[in-house]
Amino acid sequence: MTGTEPGWTSGDDAVDEAMTVLDGLEDRPVREHVAVFDALHGALSDRLADGRG
Repeated sequence: MTGTEPGWTSGDDAVDEAMTVLDGLEDRPVREHVAVFDALHGALSDRLADGRG
């Protein structure tokens, strides 16, 4: 699973890899969620910037 529905894929390996940070999030303390979402946002922003170049 990539942090979304089982079998889901974006079609972009970098995005799929970034989404893996969501795996098991429901088992982590809520206080850790902000850092996880921040890391995901950074990874997706970097990928978007790479796609523009």
